[in-house]
Amino acid sequence: MSAPATSAVRQSQDYLAAVEHELADLPVDDRSALLEDLALHLDALTAEDDDRPIAVRLGPPAAYAADLRSAAGLPARGAPSRPAIAGLRGRMDRIRATPAARRLAPAARATQRFLNDLRPGWWVLRGYLLVLVPCLLAYDGVRDFPVPAPLGSNELGLLLVVAAVVGSVALGRRRLPRPLGVGVVLVGGWLAVTAIAVWQDASSSGMTRGYAAAVVIQPPDRATGAYPLLSRYGPVTDVLPYAADGTPLQGVLLFDQDGRPLRVGFQKWWADGCARVLAQPPAADGVPVPYSFPQSYVLDPARVNIYGGPLPVGQCVTDVPRPDVPLPVFPPADSTPQN
Repeated sequence: MSAPATSAVRQSQDYLAAVEHELADLPVDDRSALLEDLALHLDALTAEDDDRPIAVRLGPPAAYAADLRSAAGLPARGAPSRPAIAGLRGRMDRIRATPAARRLAPAARATQRFLNDLRPGWWVLRGYLLVLVPCLLAYDGVRDFPVPAPLGSNELGLLLVVAAVVGSVALGRRRLPRPLGVGVVLVGGWLAVTAIAVWQDASSSGMTRGYAAAVVIQPPDRATGAYPLLSRYGPVTDVLPYAADGTPLQGVLLFDQDGRPLRVGFQKWWADGCARVLAQPPAADGVPVPYSFPQSYVLDPARVNIYGGPLPVGQCVTDVPRPDVPLPVFPPADSTPQN
């Protein structure tokens, strides 16, 4: 190690010891937390290419220690403590002095260091959850995981995530007053618990919340009033008639072998996530013709998604095309005259 580097390390150690002396009246836990953050800060300063003394860059140790106390919401040095708090701290110090507590102290310190190492990752996750959780709760009809999509835009969600992560990391690196720090911890905990609850709810229901793709359902074992016609793939919600030459037909009435009109279930799941209502074509007298195929659907006038939530502008498909289906190919008629 070179002489300048050795000098910088010695300055950092002396500065840390001086600040520790100024904080000697604090409880062990509070003092350790403040000094641990200062040690990390000093390590970063030592690695920088700056020849100024540490005391010049950070200020006198006494003033720095006073700033640490103020930022953490701790009393100034020599300030009288409330009897109840002083008694509690005394009892905690006596507990730490017991043989059992001394044996557990190394493991507790190792755990604390491990949790401190995880803090940057939590800061990033907290910023991501700050954007993701409101999107998961909005039922906006789009896939919000892994990239949130507020207002139906993944690009906007990505920009908000970057901004939230930067802000969360900057907030985590600061020493906040105790009331504000408690509030930040509570908000972060709520975000984590809510994200887990929403994910578990989505998993138990067999779909991801906010996902607008067709919902996978288990077909019923037998026909019901809501779905009177079944196929091996599930409920039938429409019939697409074609002429023999492949021309799509509209307004076709279909009946079963006993003359009963063919009935199908109501289509509730749409690829764009927009709710629709049935609007069958009217007959000559203006009355809608029931069981006319293909079924005719229009967007729900309430402009809601399939979950009942508001729709982002421009998300709905105004004209739902027919799916491509294989049509039979008929051989040309034989024009050879018969004998």
